[in-house]
Amino acid sequence: MSLENNNPSLRQKQQSEDTISPFSNKRPRLLRLRLITWYGGLVAVSLLFFGVLVFLLTSQSLSDSVDASLRAEAGTAQANIRAELLRHQRLHADSDWPTPLSLSVIDTHSLSKDTLGITVKVFDQAHHLQYASKNEPLNITPTAAMYQRALQNADDPQPYTVSGPNKEPLRILVESIHKPQATPGGQPGPVIGMLLVARSLSPEEATKTQLLFLLCTTGALVLITALGIGWGITTNVLHPLSDMVKTARDIANESRGVHVGNLHQRVQRPKGHDEMVEVVDTFNEMLAALEKAATAQHRFIADASHELRAPLTTIQGNLAFLQRHSDELPAEERKTMLLDAHSETLRLARLVDELLLLARADVSADTIVPPPPIEQEQKLAVTAPRGNPREQPVELDHSLLQLVRQLRGRLAMDQSSFQLKVSHIEPVRVYGNEENLRRIMLILLDNALKYAPAKENGHGGIITVSLERKGQEALLQVRDNGIGIEAGDLPHIFERFYRADRARSREGTGLGLAIAHTLVEQLNGRITAESQPGEGSTFYVWLPLAV
Repeated sequence: MSLENNNPSLRQKQQSEDTISPFSNKRPRLLRLRLITWYGGLVAVSLLFFGVLVFLLTSQSLSDSVDASLRAEAGTAQANIRAELLRHQRLHADSDWPTPLSLSVIDTHSLSKDTLGITVKVFDQAHHLQYASKNEPLNITPTAAMYQRALQNADDPQPYTVSGPNKEPLRILVESIHKPQATPGGQPGPVIGMLLVARSLSPEEATKTQLLFLLCTTGALVLITALGIGWGITTNVLHPLSDMVKTARDIANESRGVHVGNLHQRVQRPKGHDEMVEVVDTFNEMLAALEKAATAQHRFIADASHELRAPLTTIQGNLAFLQRHSDELPAEERKTMLLDAHSETLRLARLVDELLLLARADVSADTIVPPPPIEQEQKLAVTAPRGNPREQPVELDHSLLQLVRQLRGRLAMDQSSFQLKVSHIEPVRVYGNEENLRRIMLILLDNALKYAPAKENGHGGIITVSLERKGQEALLQVRDNGIGIEAGDLPHIFERFYRADRARSREGTGLGLAIAHTLVEQLNGRITAESQPGEGSTFYVWLPLAV
C-alpha cells in the first residue's frame, strides 16, 4: 500500500486539485455568454437610440403638422371675419358684430378632408359665442386666461395644448380679433373679440401609440434575431477554442505523475488568416515544442541512465570480485582491477559534473561553470580561472592564445604527434564570462584532439585555430583533419548524449558539444559545424563584439 493512499492530507489535496482543475468536465460558457451579452447590449442600445430618435422625430413632425393646420385655418378665418365685419359696418355702423355671424368660407372649408377635425369659434368681448364651425365642433368654453393669452401674444400667437372636457388632449390657437379699419394698411383697431381654433390630438396620439408598439415589436424581433445570429457566429468563431480545450483536457487526463499525455494531438486549423488561426497555429506550435521537449527529455533520461549504469556496473563488479577473492588474486591483478575501478570513477565524476553543468544552464542563463572534469584537467593541464561569473568585456584573443600555449606545452611533454597551429588571430573583445569562454574553446579543442587521425609516417593530427572580426561579431574557427562527420549525423551533434556511429569507439560522453552549444547561446552567440567524412571538421563560433 503506497504512502499516498494512506495519507489523508495527500488525498484531500489531490481531490482539491481535481476540483479546481481548469480541465474539469464542466463546459463553461462564460466567454460566449459575455460576448453575447455585450453584443446584445450593443444591439439593444442601438435599437433603443434608433427607436427614440424615430419616435421623437415623428412626434415633432405630427405636432408641426397640427400647428401648421391650425395657423392656416386661423388665417383663413381672420380673413373671412374681416370681410364680414366690414360688410356689417357699412350697413350697421352702430354695432360691431352682425347677428348672426356667417362665415361661408369657413363653413365650406371646414367640410374638406384637409381640415376635418378642426373647430373654429368666434367670441366677442363678453365671451359670447358669435360663430361655431359645423364640422364636429368641440365643446370648448373660453376662459379669461385664454382671452388674456390672446391679448399678450397678439403679435405672435402660439398654439398650446389643453385638456378637453373628456380629458382628451386639445391643441388650440387663440388670436384676438380687431375691429377692421376702412383704410387698408392702417393701425389695427381695438380688440372686439377672440378667435379660437382647436383640434383634437387623439388621432396623433393614436398614431404615436401605434408607432411605439411597432417600434417595440420590431426592436424585440430584431434583437432576438441578432442574438440568435450572434450566438451562431460566436459558436463558430470560438469552436477552435473548444477544440483547444478538449485537446488540452485529453492530454491532462492522460497525464499521470511525470508521464505526459499524448502530445501528438493537434487542433484542426480553421480556414482564413485571422487572429483565431494565429492562436490555433501558436497552440499547435506549443504542442510540437512540448512533444519535442518531452521526447528529448525521455531520450536524455534513457541515455543518462545508460551512461551512468556502465561505469557503475564496472565499479560494482570489480569491487564485489575483490571483496570475495581478494586473498586469491595476485597483487598485480588486484592493482589492475583497482585502476579500472578508479578510471570508471573518474568517468562517472566527469559525467555527473557535465550533467550538473547542463542542469544549471537550463535553470539560469547566467550559469556559473564548475571546474573542468578531473580527467580532462589531468590530461590537458588547463585550469579554468575562478573569477567573477558576471558578464564583462573579455580579451578573447588573449584567452585563446593562453589556452593554445598551455595545450602545446602539454602536448610537448607527452611527446604527442598532434600539431596545434594558429592561422590568424585578431584582437577581439566580447561580452561574456571568461570561464565560460575558456570552457567553449577547451571543448572544441578537446573534441578536435579526440577525433584526430592516428600517427602515420611520423605525423599525427593537425588542429588549426583562428579568430577574426566579421562585422559586429567575432568568429572563432577550430579545424581538424580527423575522421569527419557523416551528413546524417551533422544536424544532431549538438544534442545531448548523441554520438555518431564512427565516434562511439572514441572516449567521451556525448555532452561536450551540447555544453558548448548551451554556453554559446547564453552569450547570445551561435555555433555551427561543417564536415566531410575522412577529411575533417570545422566548428564556427560567432559571438557579439563588445562595444
